[in-house]
Amino acid sequence: IISASLAKLLQARGYTTTIQKLDPYINIDPGTLNPYEHGECFVTDDGAETDLDLGHYERFLNVRTSQANNVTTGRIYQSVINKERRGEFLGKTVQVIPHITNEIKERIQLLGKDGKYDIVITEIG
Repeated sequence: IISASLAKLLQARGYTTTIQKLDPYINIDPGTLNPYEHGECFVTDDGAETDLDLGHYERFLNVRTSQANNVTTGRIYQSVINKERRGEFLGKTVQVIPHITNEIKERIQLLGKDGKYDIVITEIG
C-alpha cells in the first residue's frame, strides 16, 4: 500500500509512474504457488501470472502492468542459467556475484529504459 500510495502522490504531481515487485520466491512465477498460502495470482495483459499486488497496483494507479513488473528469484536464476547454457558467459564460472546481481540490476532497470515512465518504484519482498 505504501508503494502504490507513493506512486499515486507522484502521479498527482504530474509524473508518470509504475511499480515493479521483486519477490523472493524460487518459483518462476506465482501461478504455481498454493493460493491458500500465498493468495491468488494476477494475470497481466501479456499473459504473465504475477503477484496479486500487481492487480491492486493496476487498479489503484490506472497503469497497465506486464511480466516486467513482477520478478521472482526463480526467474532471475532461470535467466542466468539460460544465458550460461547459450554460452553467453564464455566458459566463466557463473556465480551469485556478479552474474545473479547483474541480472537483478538489469531487471530493476528494464522498465525505465524505454522512457515511458518518469519514475519506477521497485518494491522488494
